[in-house]
Amino acid sequence: MDAGGDWRAQLQPERRSKIVNKIVLTLRKHLPVQVPEGQGLVELQRIAVRFEDKVYAAATTQAEYLRKISLKLLSMWSYTNTQQNPGPAGSSTKGKKQKKLRCHFCKKGGHLKKDCLKRKLWFEKKGVAYDPTHKRTKAHENKNEGTVLKESGIAE
Repeated sequence: MDAGGDWRAQLQPERRSKIVNKIVLTLRKHLPVQVPEGQGLVELQRIAVRFEDKVYAAATTQAEYLRKISLKLLSMWSYTNTQQNPGPAGSSTKGKKQKKLRCHFCKKGGHLKKDCLKRKLWFEKKGVAYDPTHKRTKAHENKNEGTVLKESGIAE
């Protein structure tokens, strides 16, 4: 028996249904609209079962299965919290203009540098793996300069 099937055999059906129930509760609590009892709850149950089945089928270990579900539940929770409390405590955006998103790479509005398509293409053109969190520092530039000079035969 392969390792993928082994962890699935150890996971009890009751445990899976508890996880599905937790997903349903989280969805009910964090959806932007109020879900009515009855048909709405049945639809949430279907969504939760489908999601759990996908994660269950894709996971290679029980730890990965639990991690993926936990991350999804956390992301729902944090998304809801950021929507309800968009600014720091005590601050209000009433009467103030919302700050518009502006990319520091291409200088266009509507997205941030980490989401910039031009930046991604630039990384690919340079032959560097794209990392949205990549930040250049003076030390990084100096280190790369020496590497380029050494590869070109200019520096020893």
